[in-house]
Amino acid sequence: MKLPSPAEAARLLAERARGGRVFIPAGPVEPLTLAEAFRESPGLADGVSFCGLFIPGLNRLDWAALSPEAQAEVFLPSPDFAATIATGQTRVIPSHYSAAWRFFQTAPFKAAVFHLSPPDVDGFCSLSLSADASPAFFDRAVFKLGLINPSLPVVRGAPKLHLGALDAWVEADAPPAELSTPAPSGDVHALVQHVTGLIEDGATLQAGIGKLPGAIMAGLTNRRGLSIHSGLIGDWVLPLMEAGALAEAEGSLKAGAILGSHTLQTRMAQEPRLKLIPIAETHGAAHLGAIARFISLNAALEVDLFGQINCEFAGSRTLAGVGGAVDFLRGARLSPGGKPIVMVQSLGRQGESRIVPRLSAPSVSIARSDAPILVTEHGAIDLEPLDSEARAQAIISLAAPQHRADLLAAWAQHKGGKL
Repeated sequence: MKLPSPAEAARLLAERARGGRVFIPAGPVEPLTLAEAFRESPGLADGVSFCGLFIPGLNRLDWAALSPEAQAEVFLPSPDFAATIATGQTRVIPSHYSAAWRFFQTAPFKAAVFHLSPPDVDGFCSLSLSADASPAFFDRAVFKLGLINPSLPVVRGAPKLHLGALDAWVEADAPPAELSTPAPSGDVHALVQHVTGLIEDGATLQAGIGKLPGAIMAGLTNRRGLSIHSGLIGDWVLPLMEAGALAEAEGSLKAGAILGSHTLQTRMAQEPRLKLIPIAETHGAAHLGAIARFISLNAALEVDLFGQINCEFAGSRTLAGVGGAVDFLRGARLSPGGKPIVMVQSLGRQGESRIVPRLSAPSVSIARSDAPILVTEHGAIDLEPLDSEARAQAIISLAAPQHRADLLAAWAQHKGGKL
């Protein structure tokens, strides 16, 4: 059933989803036209709970704020949602990214929104730039609303959904969201050198959002036969493509979403090696463990002397969720020849040490039992085989030299029962 306007689509969605959850696609395909239709009808979203994998820094709209009685559920908390998190309108599900797939497949939902490129001659619509979560609802008995967007590219490697599988659809033209990533602060040359020294020809790489992946990938342009298996593909892939560093085989680029510039989106739409796949494959332990030489590249904000890692908090301020970091770390450990790498710049913007005696964060993102290869400007050490004493000494050796004496003193206090 074709609907005449986004306003009518929002009204019908609210009617079908009231008192329950509706899945909202996110990343570059967040349906902001639909959100605006809700905003223009105050109270329309009352009693509706919006749920999706909203990406901090990219998906900045607070869906719970669309109506006084609306709610939202998110897996990755963001400063943009702080107000409704504080009131309880937005609820945070603090789980690994892989768990989101199980949630979408099994939790009660009344409706799902699909943001699609226009249908081909056979009526099939591409999921375009994101296939991470939407396929979980293909076979679910929920009300299915499609937004058909002429500005979304037809991505040849993306899954397709037939127009006939939708209960209703509406045309809604809007450009896909772009994600720009600033360059890392400070001198990261030494850190990049330590990381790239761990990556050989023929490896399969995972990288996330952040300032470091671009610098790392720019240092790998002389490699050959590299593949990508990641939750996302960002602009960091472009230097590898231009340099001929990537394997030529079909499927050598696998990801859940394309998160970057419009230049990247256009380039990847016709890339024959690209295959967009759902979370069950991008983050599933069995899939990751079966990839030879799988290397996960994730960044941290803070590491303590026990090997506990914070990827989420700046003091008491929540910046993001743990996302897929632990999924990828564990997958790399299972992979033959895999390497789970966690990078941290040893100094913060004010010269403070990011290696600390004990985490100041409200919770631990990566437990010490998931010990990675830790990399700073001062070296790279695999923490997993080390006992507690050796691990603490290794972590201190990776700290900025001016902070090592204080860290050694703090560790001595811990051994004396005072830390």
